[in-house]
Amino acid sequence: MLVITKKTPKQRTMISGMSFMVFRGRIKPSMTNSTYPKLKLTYFDLKGRAEHIRLALHIAGIPFEDERISRKVFATMKESTPFGQIPVLTINDDVQIAQSTSILRYVGTLAGLYPSTDALKAAFVDQIVLHIADMTSPLATLMFETNEHNRSEMSKALTNEKLPAMFASLDRVIAKHGNGTWAAGDALTVADLAVYIFVGIFKTGFFKDIPSNIADGFKGVYGVFEAVARHPKVVEWEAAH
Repeated sequence: MLVITKKTPKQRTMISGMSFMVFRGRIKPSMTNSTYPKLKLTYFDLKGRAEHIRLALHIAGIPFEDERISRKVFATMKESTPFGQIPVLTINDDVQIAQSTSILRYVGTLAGLYPSTDALKAAFVDQIVLHIADMTSPLATLMFETNEHNRSEMSKALTNEKLPAMFASLDRVIAKHGNGTWAAGDALTVADLAVYIFVGIFKTGFFKDIPSNIADGFKGVYGVFEAVARHPKVVEWEAAH
């Protein structure tokens, strides 16, 4: 049985004025759909820096507007965003949150997928999410490189050195702080979703000069990827998108 469905009693706490019930290894909001804030997530029509946020909301059954825009539309609204970039989460048609990690923490707290009441557990989750952000940076540079020779050399360096070393570090952290299924603790968190999306990018063959199976040899990393991929709500989301 998936941990996300298992309940334990009754400890309550208050977070940002909302009542939460503590479940095994995570915090699950004790609110109905009608009491969630109105949420609109704005990003391009791709996975990129927003898919783990979308997944967290979908897994928890939190209603949200999944606004997917073109680069042309973004150019017209860029100045209205906090830092001139997306994703942006708009709350109750008023407040905006920028930066994908900040949005992920907020959404993860609403969804019961972020241990916001335990500073140490939250740090274990954060370090994985931020490590994956570090791994993403050179890939973004590669994606926008137009010189074919430079692109080829960058791909070789990433394949042979940078990515294996960073996957190995991630694997060690998962082995130390995970439970053999999940990456940080004994339940599904946003850290697992970040791992799933990152490994999944390679699986699609998006980076044609980097092997699609580059993460497969890292037991902890790939185990997390497979565990998330089997989650019924993730299967449901992927089938629809």
